[in-house]
Amino acid sequence: MLTNCNKRKACCTMVGFFGIAFVVIFLLVPAIWRYSTSIQKSMIFLNHDYMPEVRNYSHPEVYDLDGTRNFYIDTKDNVTLGVWHILPSNLFVKYGANESNYEQLLSHGEPIIIYMHGNSGARPNNQRIELYRKLRDINCHVIAVDYRSYADSTNVEIDETGLVLDVIETFKWVYKRAHGSPIFGWGHSLGTGIGAHAFSLLEKENINPHGLILEAPFNKMSEAIREYSTTKVLRYFPWFDFFIIDPVIENGIVFDTEQNLKNAKVPVLILHARDDIIISYQLSENLYNYITASRKSELTELVLYDAKYGFGHQFICRDNEIEKKIEKFIQKCLKMTS
Repeated sequence: MLTNCNKRKACCTMVGFFGIAFVVIFLLVPAIWRYSTSIQKSMIFLNHDYMPEVRNYSHPEVYDLDGTRNFYIDTKDNVTLGVWHILPSNLFVKYGANESNYEQLLSHGEPIIIYMHGNSGARPNNQRIELYRKLRDINCHVIAVDYRSYADSTNVEIDETGLVLDVIETFKWVYKRAHGSPIFGWGHSLGTGIGAHAFSLLEKENINPHGLILEAPFNKMSEAIREYSTTKVLRYFPWFDFFIIDPVIENGIVFDTEQNLKNAKVPVLILHARDDIIISYQLSENLYNYITASRKSELTELVLYDAKYGFGHQFICRDNEIEKKIEKFIQKCLKMTS
């Protein structure tokens, strides 16, 4: 009799535990998410997380990036952005490490790529440096910017409008000094949403970027959240949109790349790995299908990498053919404007 009583107590305890867990996971956490803008922003932007172990922004040479200048851009809303300018290999060989030449060399004619990183980390993160080197080796300038509240940029309230302004201001800074040198954008993850929004607004000012490379993009932020691995278990609940999706949109975190690119003229190259568990490659397919249907005459390409390569969310830069793919895309873009 005592044994059965103990079993019933254990059973009740177990039921109580799972009941509490259910309430916390499926009710309390979503409620906190809905009513806390700061939690939404911290989880989406991760602007203070996954920082590089060595944070010496002023001395890129400590990351074995010779021919790199650290400098700062001031935006019209009084934010200071930390930036690296990595010289193309051919110009570094010719002009050495004299930083006083860097701005002038932007007008030398080589392609300029503005790199817009994803959430978390900063411009010295390892996989980003791997990419800078490959772009440098195909004789491209790289302008790697840290948005507001990331790295050594001004720590202010962060939102989509501010991040997009940072890219616009960076582009205009480069544009004034390029004097006709072709300017491209490369966005990764969250940076694809920022870049697409910024480039669409630049076109409305009759400033036309030469091309936009989107690495591991999503079609819109709401879909990225819906397809994220930790939210999949929640999305079957009838209240999912109310608690998880709607408040993000209401707080202005939209990043609707479909809408931003559907009428844009900028050529687009989409790169995505099938084994990406952060952002599903199917969102790239959705984006590609949507914008090709609405901008049939514009150059839009999609490259999907088989899972066997193990590139995941961050390491498409390790594609042995990435330099050739980028050179080919750049040449296509330049022919279109010649």
